[in-house]
Amino acid sequence: MVRLRALAAAFIAAIAVLAAVGGSTAAAQADPDLARALQRGGLVLVFRHAATDFSKPDQNPVVLGDCRTQRNLSAQGRADARAIGRGVRRLKLRLGSVLASPFCRTRETARLAFRRAAVSRALLNTVVAVHDARWRRQIRAARRLFGTKPPPGRVTVLVTHGSVVEDTSGLTLEEGEALVFRPLGNSRFTLLGRILPPEWRRL
Repeated sequence: MVRLRALAAAFIAAIAVLAAVGGSTAAAQADPDLARALQRGGLVLVFRHAATDFSKPDQNPVVLGDCRTQRNLSAQGRADARAIGRGVRRLKLRLGSVLASPFCRTRETARLAFRRAAVSRALLNTVVAVHDARWRRQIRAARRLFGTKPPPGRVTVLVTHGSVVEDTSGLTLEEGEALVFRPLGNSRFTLLGRILPPEWRRL
């Protein structure tokens, strides 16, 4: 009986530790230190496009110039993209290059959030890509973007797909989530933090 009570107490203590770790991770995502680092510049913000309407999946084949063949932003996704833009402007981030995948959902996310974007095929969706020489060239190009330092005081913005982020960095992220990287040059980078769409108003 005593042994059972001891095991139960140890289990409860372990749960408490895990809860504390999870809470500290969530708090770090909206850490003011991350906002200050962004304001200082020299970082790369990598976004997965905002929330999409999964009831209308990408067709096979996708025609990049025809949004009707693609899964597009939902009403929530458009609202999230606008909220990201308001957060960026409230923080007075000095944006440098804003690049987006050619897909409609990435370009619309960039347009609603940042009011501009140049298209980069290095950020093109790789979810159905064969892992051949062409894919390897694209991932090398994406890594260069992740690891390239922006001009002093500026922040580079990349709007892409979850598959590209995973292929490039091994990390996964939700729709609308941003990863904050410190670029180290030579296709190298380190993760500083993550920002979900609702967290922009708390930074």
